[in-house]
Amino acid sequence: MDTLKQRQWHRRVAWLALCAGCTFALTGVLHPLMTRMQPQPVHRLPPPAQALPANLPAPAGLLTQAGISSLTGLTLVPDATRWLWRVRLPDDQVQWLDASSGALQAPEAERLRAGRLARWYTGQPDAAIIDIEQIHAFDADYSYVNRLLPVWRVRFDDAAGLTAYVSTEESRLATLSDRNKRWFQRAFRALHTWAWLPAPVRNSWINLLLAGLAGTTLLGLSLAVTSGGRRRITQRRWHRWGGVVVSAAVLAWALSGFVQARDNQQREQAQAVQRTWQVASSALTASLSVPSAGVDGLSLVQVQGAPVWRWRLKPPTATTGQGLALSEHHGQPMPKPETPPMAIYVSALDGAALPLGEQQHLDELSHHFGTAPPAGPATLVQAFTAEYGFLFKRLPVWRIEQRDARHTALFIDTDSERLSAQVDDADRFKGNLFALAHKWEWVSPWAGKNVRDALTTLFAALLIVVALIGLSLRWRR
Repeated sequence: MDTLKQRQWHRRVAWLALCAGCTFALTGVLHPLMTRMQPQPVHRLPPPAQALPANLPAPAGLLTQAGISSLTGLTLVPDATRWLWRVRLPDDQVQWLDASSGALQAPEAERLRAGRLARWYTGQPDAAIIDIEQIHAFDADYSYVNRLLPVWRVRFDDAAGLTAYVSTEESRLATLSDRNKRWFQRAFRALHTWAWLPAPVRNSWINLLLAGLAGTTLLGLSLAVTSGGRRRITQRRWHRWGGVVVSAAVLAWALSGFVQARDNQQREQAQAVQRTWQVASSALTASLSVPSAGVDGLSLVQVQGAPVWRWRLKPPTATTGQGLALSEHHGQPMPKPETPPMAIYVSALDGAALPLGEQQHLDELSHHFGTAPPAGPATLVQAFTAEYGFLFKRLPVWRIEQRDARHTALFIDTDSERLSAQVDDADRFKGNLFALAHKWEWVSPWAGKNVRDALTTLFAALLIVVALIGLSLRWRR
């Protein structure tokens, strides 16, 4: 293509590049700004609990007394000076019982628990709450990056519009939000991810914008290299060489954005799959004897078709444990703990210890979630990595790699019996491409997050200036 045709096509697709450059660059700059302005939790771990009683009565009698004949989940939860059973029923409704007396708690006990968790994590014990609502799907304010569902949305009556999203099932804080963050999120979704458009239209529109941006950049690079020009400084010269400076960043953003946008529809539906089972309440006949002074909770799981108590030991202080799954949005990831978290397994039928309970449980879960022999040994993941990032929320988890052509790795949370993530070579490539080419994570190890964000903001601003100069030249012409 000769220089004249290159210049003509450069002008023709410049409108797409202008739209893409301004919307993507402006909203992209909002992201690091949002992470610095959003509210931070006062506490990052669940509320402290008093020591468990040495013996608690077997749940069978308490559940029968409360009229509960079967259940699909049972967790022992601390509540101020007492312990409660959180019972998930076959219809997914939740009831709460006093673990000592079996007294059935009020119907709004689940809602009240969400409010107490929200007050704890936000550090607002006396603030008025406007409303508490359960969320079963991701939306504009609670996006898929938070991963946890279902959660309770707790809105506080304060000037900032503080809102907490908490999981009562896992006693986790999913995220915090306020009026500023919601504004940032909506602007980002409207003009960066275009999430308000139907998926087919959205992907076609984003691809068109990115193609126009990449095509204009490549044509402009060719013109800058092959065209002569006067030595004096002009608008055209600023446009030409400014474009050369930002061209590599623009092409990297366009390519990684295209790859990322292809999977948005599937990714937005992502939720950690949980193994389901049902057990008769009358089967839980073993009294509860605390097996160790280091336990801080108990949940009912299933091993080899039988109900089993999983006593969770207190996590080391270096891990996120049952609290907030820390991300770059809420601070730096905590260092890897020196000693791995452990669990003690005891039969819920007769109280017999299961020395191989953790391994048997993990084997069953991995088979349930699709792992087939041959597979590599399970390894414990206690900190977020490039492969298992902060978006997946849960720690610690077990990693099992399938020995297939794609090196599929399953990340399993035995505490909640969920498949936290499934990652293969294609996912690793896309994740690394997005981290390095789109978010410039290669800068962080040697310069830190602040320098990384400053550089991306600088190049985004320069891109906008180059685009506006080009618009001025086109308008004059």
